[in-house]
Amino acid sequence: MSDNPLVNLEGLTKPVSDLGIALIDKIGDATGILYEPTRIKRRAKAEAKAAKIQAEAKIEITDLQQRTLRRWIEEEVQRQESIEDIITKSFNKLNDDADPNAIEDDWIIKFFDKGRLITDNKVQDLWASILAGEANSAGSYSPKTLTTLADMNQKSLSLFNTFCSLCVVSLMDPHAFLKSPSNFKIGDARVPIIRGVMIDTATVRGPGKSLEQFSQKSQSMYQQYGFGINEFQLLLEHGLIQDETYNYYPHFWYDNELYIPLNPSAITPPKEEDVQQITISGFRLSSVGRELFHIAKRENPPEYLESLIDFLQEYYDVKIYRIPKSQESS
Repeated sequence: MSDNPLVNLEGLTKPVSDLGIALIDKIGDATGILYEPTRIKRRAKAEAKAAKIQAEAKIEITDLQQRTLRRWIEEEVQRQESIEDIITKSFNKLNDDADPNAIEDDWIIKFFDKGRLITDNKVQDLWASILAGEANSAGSYSPKTLTTLADMNQKSLSLFNTFCSLCVVSLMDPHAFLKSPSNFKIGDARVPIIRGVMIDTATVRGPGKSLEQFSQKSQSMYQQYGFGINEFQLLLEHGLIQDETYNYYPHFWYDNELYIPLNPSAITPPKEEDVQQITISGFRLSSVGRELFHIAKRENPPEYLESLIDFLQEYYDVKIYRIPKSQESS
């Protein structure tokens, strides 16, 4: 059991692991935050503290001051509940090799300064994933990411989840992914929407159609998922995506599968010389967006993948080839 006087694990429905206790201790040492999931006692303690302050000061307070004090109690109880909810939700997200002591104190202070205001259950779960992720690998989430996330509402979070569900990803090391599909680092990730700008003109390879036709076709793919220019603009304003850049894709990852573009005449299994790199433009995840990608609630619609592959093959005049599972496990 923890020696931290601010920690009281009484009342938890499940025992806390040693790593969970280490995380509690680290949070308490960095912030002085009381972690006490015995919720029935909180309000009484807050009220008793307020009464004690008043008695020790031997002061008379007005009705307005009474209302102010009551509001303070309500706010503090709610903030403490939010903090404890996030901590509790983080326990089952800790890896066996997590190291809570590696988290910087300043990061923890900033995390709970922002997280104590979160009351929505789903959003708290996201914050818990970030707390556990930082314990699993210190430095995974920048202070800028915490600020960005704190400024987002349910609508922008939902849009971000959808954006991540529609992203194609260029991996830092596709060979590492093939050896261990659950672990991969993102080099670039974007929604390959064509808007008829100069970048798109430079990348088009498909025969027989104008850039305007390709632009209309690509935009229609995203409109059915609720994405028009206003939705992209909202994510731009939050700093989660960047506009009109491009990157070279010798492969792309989508929904835990790896694909490569090939010369249209290539036979399968392909040879190395058959691989045809494509230049994908469109909205890309920012550095903050890439940090949040792995904990986004992605729902990859299979019909979107079919439409996307058809579009990429036509636009770039390539053959999109999925690397078989048998090769992934070898």
